Order: sequence, then C-alpha cells, then structure tokens
Amino acid sequence: MALNAHPNRHRAHETEEATEDWLMSYADMVTLLMAFFLSMLSISHVDPALFEQMRKGLRTDIGKDKDVKTPLGEIKHDLDSLLAQQRAKGEVSIDLGREGIVLEFSSSAIYDPGKADIGPAARANIDIVASAIQHIEYYKFAVDIEGHTDNIPIKTVQFPSNWELSVSRATNIVKYLIGKGIPSERLKAAGYADTKPKAPNMDASGKNISENQAKNRRIVLKIH
Repeated sequence: MALNAHPNRHRAHETEEATEDWLMSYADMVTLLMAFFLSMLSISHVDPALFEQMRKGLRTDIGKDKDVKTPLGEIKHDLDSLLAQQRAKGEVSIDLGREGIVLEFSSSAIYDPGKADIGPAARANIDIVASAIQHIEYYKFAVDIEGHTDNIPIKTVQFPSNWELSVSRATNIVKYLIGKGIPSERLKAAGYADTKPKAPNMDASGKNISENQAKNRRIVLKIH
C-alpha cells in the first residue's frame, strides 16, 4: 500500500508546482516591463500630460478604477471652468503639455501699459489660479512666472528698459501668490523682456506688426 501511495503524492506535488508556474512567468514579465519603463524614463524627458494619461489608463484597465483623477488634470479642469469667460475673451490660454500646465495671460489683462501694478480684475484671476493650486493639498506644485514684453523700448525712472519691466511684473505676481498662502520656495520669477517673442515683432521691412506685438506682451505661469 505504501508503494502505491507514494506515486500519488508525487503526482499531486507536480500538479501543484505546475499550477504555480504562471506566477513565475507573470513576475518575470512585470519585472521586465518595469526595467523597460525605467530605461525609457532615464533617457527621455517626461511629458507630464502623457504620463498622467498613461497612469490613468493603467489604473482604469488593470485596477478597474473608473474614477481615476490626476493632479495636473484636475487643476487644468478647474482652471478651464473657472477661467472660461477670460478664455472666451482671449485674455488667457490654458494648455497641459511637456512643461506641465501653461497659463498665458495677455499683459493687458493684468497690467496697464508700462505698469507693473496688478489691477483689481487681474487679482481676481490670479486668486482663481492660487485656489486651484491649493485645492489638491496632497501634491506639491512649483509655479514659474515669466514676464514678456514686445520690442517697443521703455525708458522711465522706474523701468529703464523692458528688462526691469518684465522682471517687476513677474515678481509682483510672485509676491501676490505668497500673500495668498503659496510657499515662496515653490515660486520662481523671471523676466525675458522681448527676447522670447511668440511671433515676429516686425516684418521683413522693419515695420512693427501690432497684432504680433500684442501676442508677445504676456505673462506666463507654468505649474509643474
């Protein structure tokens, strides 16, 4: 009887091992996938929007989570809704891309010509941005503020050139956001004067293009 029982136990053990073979294959596949993505990450620049879309897709398909939220996606959704009127007027554009969320305000929506003081209407818009950033408390964002001008030179006691004007405009927004509770270490201000135009300020004959100049006068906020 003992001789007959031994082969049965052996076959049961083999069956158990066979049923667990797939676990080893699955673990190997997951390890290889992780190594692949880490390798890709190490040699590429991460696109925040694409990364969040991929993470959302994985959690939806694998985790069966139908209500997946991503921090940058949530903030952009809020800003799209809260600044809908300003977007319709062409005062602000909102994009989610490689640099994170990029808000681009026309300078006329925030400042009077040649000035760097933030007006009441502009404060309301910046309040919306500050609130959206603080809404998701579990994720810390950095905000870069850029000031840009057109090619028309300015020469006043306060602003000897467009450099001082663009820096002062960006700095004033930083100060305002600090006053709204955004930690200063998460903020950065930079002024570029007319060195980074969106469109040529002048045509081939050297004549100013007023429409392009208006595009180039802007304040850019990058949330990342």
